[in-house]
Amino acid sequence: MQANNVFNLRRMQLYLQKHLADQLRFYLMGTLAILGLAAAFGTLMPLMHTEIHQTSNIVPLYYIGLFAGGLLFTSRSFNELAHKEKGIDFLLLPASQFEKFLTTFLISTVGFFVFYHISCYLALNIFEKVQVSLIGRHIQRDYQFLSAPDEKVYFYHVYFILQSIFLFGATCFHKYSFIKTLLSTLLFLLGLYVINCLIITVLFGLQTEFWKRSVPFFMVAKLDGGPISWHTTVYVIPRWLSDTYLFIVRFIIAPVFWTLAYFRLKDQEI
Repeated sequence: MQANNVFNLRRMQLYLQKHLADQLRFYLMGTLAILGLAAAFGTLMPLMHTEIHQTSNIVPLYYIGLFAGGLLFTSRSFNELAHKEKGIDFLLLPASQFEKFLTTFLISTVGFFVFYHISCYLALNIFEKVQVSLIGRHIQRDYQFLSAPDEKVYFYHVYFILQSIFLFGATCFHKYSFIKTLLSTLLFLLGLYVINCLIITVLFGLQTEFWKRSVPFFMVAKLDGGPISWHTTVYVIPRWLSDTYLFIVRFIIAPVFWTLAYFRLKDQEI
């Protein structure tokens, strides 16, 4: 392979076939587990006389499964690097690091997201058919995932941000990637929270605990008055800054971590 040959469709296809062959057992077990859980949920819940009147009743389970399953699955990316022999074999394969990264990205990001929704769709339909056959009740589709209100789309933005972070973590931590990435993320968020508290303290002083009534980097509620009469003054960041936050969340953070994951993997090339 030439050093400047970053992408070749045929070579990537061959690598994808090899990757799927090597990971076939894991993917089959994961597929059977997800489909089995979906089918079991759809079958057993009606038999246990648990009725679902509308899809909004089970939406929390959908989001829990998406985040937990997606992040766990992503944390297993590049697990070959956790073992010396497999790691050498992985790095010496005649495929570019971009092709290896793109293959893993398509499977862990796009592949899981699509397959998870197919499984949820099958589970919902199995549940409804069993419920209709037992009690004659259909499930009302009352929850629109991408509208009404539009803010619900940010569940998916947050998911892809976390997924990109865990993909980056998989390139940094080859063993116990999920736990190490989770702890690193929590420590980073704690650091941001401490910085927010310091900024509020500098701006408002220590006479009252303003940081207990704030949304970090967005809003502060200042309590004035006393000892009998109190009123609250709310300070909110400018609209242009909140729009900037939303733009960063929607379009910047996830691509940045996906890019960092690629370059982190590329640095390990022999």
